[in-house]
Amino acid sequence: MGRKRLRGTWTQLSLEILPVSSQTIASPEEGTAIVFSGELKPREPVQSDVHFIRLPSSVQDNTSAVYQRIARDNASPSPRVGAASAASNGKVYLVSGRAGKEFKPIDSTIHEFDGTSWHTVVPADRSPVPQPRSYHVMTAAAGHLFLHAGCAADGGRYNDLWAFDLTTKMWKELANAPGKERGGTSLIASRDETKLFRIGGFDGKQEIGGIIDIYDISQNSWTSINYANGPIARSVAVLTAVLVGERQYLVYAFGEADPSKIGHEGAGKFLKDTWVFDIEKSDWSELDCSDEHKPSARGWLGAVACADDTVLIQGGLNEDNNRLGDWWLLKLNTT
Repeated sequence: MGRKRLRGTWTQLSLEILPVSSQTIASPEEGTAIVFSGELKPREPVQSDVHFIRLPSSVQDNTSAVYQRIARDNASPSPRVGAASAASNGKVYLVSGRAGKEFKPIDSTIHEFDGTSWHTVVPADRSPVPQPRSYHVMTAAAGHLFLHAGCAADGGRYNDLWAFDLTTKMWKELANAPGKERGGTSLIASRDETKLFRIGGFDGKQEIGGIIDIYDISQNSWTSINYANGPIARSVAVLTAVLVGERQYLVYAFGEADPSKIGHEGAGKFLKDTWVFDIEKSDWSELDCSDEHKPSARGWLGAVACADDTVLIQGGLNEDNNRLGDWWLLKLNTT
């Protein structure tokens, strides 16, 4: 029997429009998502309300998704853009980002949202912690938060990898990733929580592509796979991990292929393709999506796997330098 073909179906959700880019999004439990902060205008963070989404039980039902805005309070993290978040055991964690008059990175405090309110997670000792940064990435696996890369306050970039143990409440610096320091990269844990996958980003001169880097959590080591056939170089894209028919895939989509000449004030050249990486086969294929109605090209968006085989995307920036506010579900299946 031949290998089954992976297909995708896009469905736009009938939800309140939330125009924003450079936001964070995480899924604390299956069928839910939390969006936080971001910007509507360049360098102007939106207020730090929590936007909670409960998705429909079927992707064919685009009207029963529930949206709830949880108003900010004194315990809420300050408004910010380019932060990073991840979910573990029903809670959402947020670290750093940039804001303020000088638009510099905020400190590396860990903020925890338990579904109703925010709390600060205090490290158990005075061991080193990651430097403040923005446009970094964070994912959760095996009881840890993994934080990687991003843009520094002095204009430089990072290529480090840190783990925060959610039980002992301690940070640990891990092996640096290979390749150039970068911001706007993508990092995600595999569904079996044994490996991290890193792809893309911007090194200060150009977008990065043609290689996927893999971190083995148990070995604290990186390996790399170069490819000629696959997604082109990009940054501020989305990378999620899914499970379809007991097979693990990565979904890599959208992003900026050519940056704006005026930096963060403008919009570059954006993509609208969707690729899948078969983890077992270590190869790429462009996802077959026959839908005429699908998301437009964009970057600086939010995306999260909200079920084994379903990805939610929200918002982002288009080439007209407008913030998008739409919500889409991508359902994957084999034929």
